[in-house]
Amino acid sequence: MRDLVTFESKSSALMSAFATGIAETIAVRRAERTAQKARAEAEASIRARAEFLANMNHELRTPLNAIIGFATMLKEGESYKLSAEQRDTYADYVLQSADLLLSHINTLLEAAALDGGEVAIEPASINLAETLGEAVKRAKVAADAAKVSIEDKTGAAGAPAGGWGDPVRTAQALDHVIRTAIKSSPEKARIIVRAVAADDGWGEIAIRDHGPGLSGEDIAKALSAFDETHRGLDRSFAGPGIGLAIARTFIEMQGGRFAVKSKLGEGTLIRFALPPPEETGAAASGETEPDKEIKLAG
Repeated sequence: MRDLVTFESKSSALMSAFATGIAETIAVRRAERTAQKARAEAEASIRARAEFLANMNHELRTPLNAIIGFATMLKEGESYKLSAEQRDTYADYVLQSADLLLSHINTLLEAAALDGGEVAIEPASINLAETLGEAVKRAKVAADAAKVSIEDKTGAAGAPAGGWGDPVRTAQALDHVIRTAIKSSPEKARIIVRAVAADDGWGEIAIRDHGPGLSGEDIAKALSAFDETHRGLDRSFAGPGIGLAIARTFIEMQGGRFAVKSKLGEGTLIRFALPPPEETGAAASGETEPDKEIKLAG
C-alpha cells in the first residue's frame, strides 16, 4: 500500500494565499460593478430630470404666453376694436390657460414631493360623494375647454360612500384622474363619475371616459413613474402623463386600492377605494366590481 502524502506547511500557506487572492479579486470586481451601477443610475437620474425640465419648459410657457397675449389684447381692446363677444371669448381663453398652468405647477410640485419622499398623510373621515362633487366643479374649466361633459351618477340612493384617508391627498388624486379622463376624451364625449359604497364597506370612486383607451403597456408605463427613485420625474405630459402615477401613489399611501381597466377603442375605467372610517385606515384585501352602468363594454 502506498503511503499517504500530506501537504507541507509551505504548500498549505500557498493555497491559503491563493484562496485569499481569489476572494479579494471577487470583492474588487463586485465593488466595481456596484460603482458602475451607481454611476449608471446617477446618469439616468440626471437625464430624466433634464428631459422633464425640458418638457416642463414647453408645458409652462404655452399657457403663460396665452395668458399674457390675450390679457394684453383685452387691456388694449379699443385698439383692437374687440366686440363684447370677442372680449368674453378671450377672457375664457385666459381663464382656461390659467387653469392649465396651475394644474401643471401642482403636478410639478406633487411629483417633486413624491420623488423626494416628502409627502405626509393626515387621515380623517372622508365623504367621497362630496369630494367627488367638488372635484367635478374644479374640473369645469378644463372640461369646457375640451368640450366634454362630466356626469356625476352618484345620486342619493344607497349607502353613503365614506372612506378613511387624507382628504387633501384624495382630492389631489381625484383631480389627476379626472383631468386625465378629460385629456383622453374627444369633443362632445361624456365622462361618467360615481361614488359608491362597495359590498365590503370600502368607499369607491369610479371615473369612466370614452377616449381611445390604453394598452396594457401604456397602463404599466403610466403607473410606474415612482417605482424607481431615479425615474420619478421621467415622464412627459403626453398621453396619461404622470397624473395617474401620482393619483395611484396618493391612494396607496392611504392604504387604498387603485385599479385601471381599459380597452383600445372603448375608453378607460379607473376605480380607487379607501377603507371604511371604522377601520381607521387599516388596509384590507380584495377587489370590488365596478358599477354596471359605468362598466366597460366587452
